[in-house]
Amino acid sequence: MLPMRQKITIYDIAKEAGVSPSTVSRALSQPGRISAKTEFRIRRIAEQLGYLAPDGDADGGRLPSTGMMAVIVPTLRNSLYATIANTLQRRLQTKGYGLITLDTDEKPAVERKAMSYVMRNVDGVALVSSRLSEPDIRRIMLVKPVILLNRTIPGLASVTVDVAGAIDDAARRLKESGHSSITYLAGPAGSWSNEYRRRSIRAAAFRYDMTYRVVRECDPNLSGGAKAVDQYLVRPTDAVFAFNDSLAAGFVAAVRRAGLRIPEDVSVVGFDNIEMGSLITPTLSTIDMRGEDMAKAAADALTKATREASVFRPEPVSLDARFIARDSINPRKRSTMKLGPYAELTRSSDTIVLTMLSNAFNETMPRLNEFMRTHPRIVIDPIEGRTQENTLALYWERVINHRPVPDIVNVERTALPQLAASGALQDISGERIEREIGPLVDRAAWQSAHYAGKLYGIPGDQSQTVMFYRHDLMERYGLQVPATWDEFYEEGVRLHTRNPGRYLGVLDTTDVQHYLSFFRMAGTKPWVVEDDSTIRFQMTDDRVRFVAGFLQQCLDDGVLCAEPLWDNRYMLPASGKYLTVTYANWLGKILAASYPADKGLWKVALPPGFVDLSQTMTAEIGGSTVAISAGLPPARQRAALTFIRWFQLDPTSIELRAPGGVSAAAGYVEDLTRRGTMDPYFNQSIYDVYAKSAARVNRDWDNLPFFSQLDAEFTRLVAPALRPGGRSDDRLDEWERRLKLYATSQGFTVK
Repeated sequence: MLPMRQKITIYDIAKEAGVSPSTVSRALSQPGRISAKTEFRIRRIAEQLGYLAPDGDADGGRLPSTGMMAVIVPTLRNSLYATIANTLQRRLQTKGYGLITLDTDEKPAVERKAMSYVMRNVDGVALVSSRLSEPDIRRIMLVKPVILLNRTIPGLASVTVDVAGAIDDAARRLKESGHSSITYLAGPAGSWSNEYRRRSIRAAAFRYDMTYRVVRECDPNLSGGAKAVDQYLVRPTDAVFAFNDSLAAGFVAAVRRAGLRIPEDVSVVGFDNIEMGSLITPTLSTIDMRGEDMAKAAADALTKATREASVFRPEPVSLDARFIARDSINPRKRSTMKLGPYAELTRSSDTIVLTMLSNAFNETMPRLNEFMRTHPRIVIDPIEGRTQENTLALYWERVINHRPVPDIVNVERTALPQLAASGALQDISGERIEREIGPLVDRAAWQSAHYAGKLYGIPGDQSQTVMFYRHDLMERYGLQVPATWDEFYEEGVRLHTRNPGRYLGVLDTTDVQHYLSFFRMAGTKPWVVEDDSTIRFQMTDDRVRFVAGFLQQCLDDGVLCAEPLWDNRYMLPASGKYLTVTYANWLGKILAASYPADKGLWKVALPPGFVDLSQTMTAEIGGSTVAISAGLPPARQRAALTFIRWFQLDPTSIELRAPGGVSAAAGYVEDLTRRGTMDPYFNQSIYDVYAKSAARVNRDWDNLPFFSQLDAEFTRLVAPALRPGGRSDDRLDEWERRLKLYATSQGFTVK
């Protein structure tokens, strides 16, 4: 390496990287012009030599302000995009910035060139409904602040409008007025907002038992609406949602020429709430996308990201869309559509369409699309539940009320026994599947896909516990990474005595899982599920009481603090409050998104042992399994199994996983370790730690077949006592009594 005394130039970086100076220049000033691997290597060398500060500014300081921002839109012919650009310009002017507006004509290649063009000439960029890939956008973020509008990427700043509530309002209005079927006229295939709208409409149709159809890849303009009519008329529905108001207006005009009446024969709803919608006859019902409010929020966030780059925390801003009912909805509709529950009008008759319920699909859509590309006779129709809790509630409500359920469900593993015990899931056990698929899956994850000795799905990820710790704060206070929980307690007492505002660890009260993970790491079992009808409770066992007492002692003496840890997106506590967090490996990406200024300060180690490091056991928190609903005909069941095996274990699918997750495929973390993969946030090869933890997961553990009740009783009874002097360990007797009563009421034999 070169001595740090001399001024570093791009020629020094080029020599160190083994590339030309022009390649270095493109990598640092025009991201996306060279391969991602070379670009990241050049930027890393530039940081190491001191040419770039860790936040990416040249010469170790902030780049001089140009006084200009840029907004890149797919097309200014779209009234919503034009409104956003105009409002951005007015808002930024009040903050001292001019605005450059670029129209990409809906072409990703033009958008990529536009980014290269503006990169040297502006302080920040607003990307509206970007068609670029996630890696392209992340590379751009290395050079200049970027705000996404109408799109989200985990860990990046964005402004979106949540359409799910407004779509639900519209669907409920249609259902209540007699409509029983919906067609969605979809927009451009590469549009994130189009796919989000489609999934929300699909979910609403499922919720209200309405037949759903889709016409894909309509041009988002008047002529696109006219062209969509031919496909719509193949199997007409009572109502139509269109990707935007222009598409809806074109559809209205063309379908009337075909002899149908609006709204007597078909009701129509658009998106965007542009002025034209209130002027046509009949006036157009629409979902207001709040373009001006989006632009104002984006301008404020972009200004903050530019002026406060070193402390800026990327936050997703979400606004609520509004449903505006007008004359294009028939208030008294007699249904005219009595066909099957699902059809894509361009699909052939031998296609098998499988509905899949999951909490979210943003990160998994590339995998679904690749599966459907390589398996053209199997279509996966996503139904979004939005959160794990809502997904389970939606599925469970349909099970207990004997309503149709989705063919496939992605469920958190703690909830799997509850669904399996109810008979809702297909038992896919068999010697062949255990022999062929079992060895391909991490052992602990594979075990968690079983209940009462039977297999109910294929797990997708590993969720073993590790200890995340702030090595800088540990050094400041003269603390060592604890090998045992006794050492953890002793160091925690010393820390809290010196600084009462800091704690060595945290006890997450978001739900019961983190609390139970300590019992599992200690090798204790509060209960045993002996078979599908018998549960033996042992929550008053001395070893169980010991763990509960230890946690209470840590709370009493300021070693642990109990509070909700995260909100499904970001950590809730302030950075530095906790020096360690013992949690599932997937929390690493939450830490990185929550505390970007702490890059390189967090490290990963094995959790402490309750006896010594050689006997350390780890636990699982979270983790999901894709299961098949019971009762599918054999052909559909085979198609579903083909999909979930590919989705969870095929190398192509694994390669397309979003960064930060850990696949349940056997050997996944070991392979990353062999490659020497360094995590950029932890600046550490974290996967060797994950591999060691996976090998130590305590597999002598049972999930109760009524997790929701277990969690509810924890929230009501135990969580309020998790405080200094709370005597939470004294609540075990009552907790066990309540669980026994519930188990008995559900028909289980209790011991």
